[in-house]
Amino acid sequence: GRPHPMIDFSLRNKRIVQEAADPGTAVILLDLVLGYGSHPDPLAEIVPAIREGRRIANEGRRTLSVVASVTGTDKDPQNRPTVVAGLRDAGVLVMGSNAAAAALAGRIVKGTGR
Repeated sequence: GRPHPMIDFSLRNKRIVQEAADPGTAVILLDLVLGYGSHPDPLAEIVPAIREGRRIANEGRRTLSVVASVTGTDKDPQNRPTVVAGLRDAGVLVMGSNAAAAALAGRIVKGTGR
């Protein structure tokens, strides 16, 4: 078996890079869950994949939006405000809920015509 994607980001990261290479991809929607049982440092795991995805999209002269929601609190070991700030520093549009993130992703796709 393989650890859950909340712990092992390898499949998610591979898919981020794969989708970023697809000219039909305008936005990548992510949901990060914090807390015990989740990866202790999600930023160290996912930010490099996001940056690689953006690099690939830029090489193809495309804009790739990354939208995320982060489920957790400031009391979680990963500290939600720290994770949100790190994602925003990486250019991720972080929304307050997964519903808001999905709605934004839909608006982005609708606006690009892809």
